[in-house]
Amino acid sequence: MGTVFSLDVRGGEPAVVRAAVDEAVAGLHRVDEVFSTYREDSQISRLQRGELTVEECDAEVAEVLELAAEAERLSGGWFSTSYQGRLDPTGIVKGWAVERAARRLAATPG
Repeated sequence: MGTVFSLDVRGGEPAVVRAAVDEAVAGLHRVDEVFSTYREDSQISRLQRGELTVEECDAEVAEVLELAAEAERLSGGWFSTSYQGRLDPTGIVKGWAVERAARRLAATPG
């Protein structure tokens, strides 16, 4: 997705927190694998080229595209998943991915 991230986690049992951070980071890397417009093998790149349909992609792709369509509708078209005529949902997927990672971390016991 062409971005960096950092996590600031405070408190909790170190081993439990470390496992939760590792899971959150793995989830963010997985999102990059699926949604990166820079990776030729990502599902978004393959969808853009017509090699996959939305139904053949992971369920998260449909979820993000529906979220993006709603943002486009609510913004009157100011938000778009299209950049230079290509499918590019990175404007919304970054926030979506961070929210998922934050929820995972917040749900960590201890």
